Amino acid sequence: MKLDRFRGFIFDLDGVVYVGRTPVKGAAETLAYLRKRGRKLRFVTNKSDESRKEYVKKLREMGVECREEEVIPSSYGTAVYLKEKYGKGRCFVVGGNGVVEELREHGFEVVREEKVDFVVVGIDEGFNYEKLKTAMRAVRNGARFIATNPDCTKPSEDGLVPGAGAMIAALEACSGVKPEIIIGKPNSILFEIAVEGMGLGREEVAVVGDRVDTDVVGGKRFGLFTILVHSGAVDLENLSEESKPDMVVSSINELRKFL
Repeated sequence: MKLDRFRGFIFDLDGVVYVGRTPVKGAAETLAYLRKRGRKLRFVTNKSDESRKEYVKKLREMGVECREEEVIPSSYGTAVYLKEKYGKGRCFVVGGNGVVEELREHGFEVVREEKVDFVVVGIDEGFNYEKLKTAMRAVRNGARFIATNPDCTKPSEDGLVPGAGAMIAALEACSGVKPEIIIGKPNSILFEIAVEGMGLGREEVAVVGDRVDTDVVGGKRFGLFTILVHSGAVDLENLSEESKPDMVVSSINELRKFL
């Protein structure tokens, strides 16, 4: 199968371009090759603990050249959603510095108290009882519950670790309230930002990811060609039509063979 017809590629990051802090073999060379061939690139990740600036720095340290507007984490998508729908407000954040930075850059006040307009929940390696208590009280008092992404786990160098979905589930359980919206994939918000930014039609864009439930399902729902980087953990025979990728490759490094 040839990929010549695609003018744009959307790449997930963790598990595709790198795992934790370790680059995937051949990733930088493949991305440079795509640029040389005139393809437009976007990096879309459900993780919210880092800002666009932090992702650019991280990628450049791995030998991947990119610009800030090419990186679309759920931290950025969350700030864009709140800005477009509500304009301004006070936020309590269960999450990393990335989502705090993006919210502030979009004009939102981030505070450490329960009298807020929004409770924004993402991956938080410092998650604890006090944060959960403040978030619960804020939501029970009417604050809007906004989730950055649904991933219950995320990859690391030593195996899977809890993801944002675990923090979201904890708050949902004690507050009795479901999130107003979950920004990340398979929701279309991040894909919309990526495709519009490239100035391409959906039929001209392929998405490359390592997760069926977010990358493949979300990409197919949005009308994109989906490529699964296959680790061997997914049973492709038992997937629904919506969750079957259009193409499977062993790693990002293999893509060059199809261009």
